[in-house]
Amino acid sequence: MGILDNAKEIANSVHEIKNLELYARVLNLHSDIIQLVEDNSRLRAENGELNKKLQLRKKMAFKEPFYFQDGDETPYCPSCWETQSFAIHVVFVFNREDATRWDCPSCKTTYMDKKDRRVIRPHKNVPPSTSWMR
Repeated sequence: MGILDNAKEIANSVHEIKNLELYARVLNLHSDIIQLVEDNSRLRAENGELNKKLQLRKKMAFKEPFYFQDGDETPYCPSCWETQSFAIHVVFVFNREDATRWDCPSCKTTYMDKKDRRVIRPHKNVPPSTSWMR
């Protein structure tokens, strides 16, 4: 017999002995028990969801510019993942010589992954630019 069944049985017993004050208190107790059971159920569901998110967070690995999971070749949107912890696959759009494009169907972000990521720095022996006031 569960806690709600016990409370209901006690309420029925108190009702039979015609003690209205005690019966009202038992009904309030029964109501409180129902609320606690509902809260417990909600918290268990919330805990389950948080555990799922934690397990997913452990699986996600950042490899610029996207997040990946082992065994899954399709990248995840970094914007959705970093702002809302949503694991949303980006959609491949095209692959050109200079870049590959991916779009996120959720946040609508477009990613252009440039293939040549060399940093171009100015040469040290370049003379300073000439001034217009010569």
